[in-house]
Amino acid sequence: MLSPRRLAMIAAILGVLVVVVLTALVLGGLMALGAAAATGAFLIALAVLAVLLMSVRRLDGKAQRIDQRVKKHENELARTATALKRIDAKLDRVAAAVEASGARRDEDLTAILASLGEDRVNAMARAHELDELRAEVRALAQGRV
Repeated sequence: MLSPRRLAMIAAILGVLVVVVLTALVLGGLMALGAAAATGAFLIALAVLAVLLMSVRRLDGKAQRIDQRVKKHENELARTATALKRIDAKLDRVAAAVEASGARRDEDLTAILASLGEDRVNAMARAHELDELRAEVRALAQGRV
């Protein structure tokens, strides 16, 4: 695709050539001045249309590239949204697992503390029994001596 500068250079060169040819034809008597002026005006109108056409083609190409970039970014955004949904689902599962683990830990701690409490109660009962047995052994030992 031609750039606007290159297009302007080509148009200027062709315009100069057309003016030279029309001037030569008018001076040579092969063409009337009015016909040369009408031909020049027609060629200028065609050149303007060509410039407009090239500008529209350039703008259309730019619009297509912008559209492609937008679609690419939309696809990336859709992939990112999908990944975020997956991460959110995983976070929900992890949070549920942490809550379940916390509940199990609380149950385990309660069971351990209950067991320790039972052991302590049993230990206290055994300590009382041992104290009673010691007292009996002392009493027996004192009674023999």
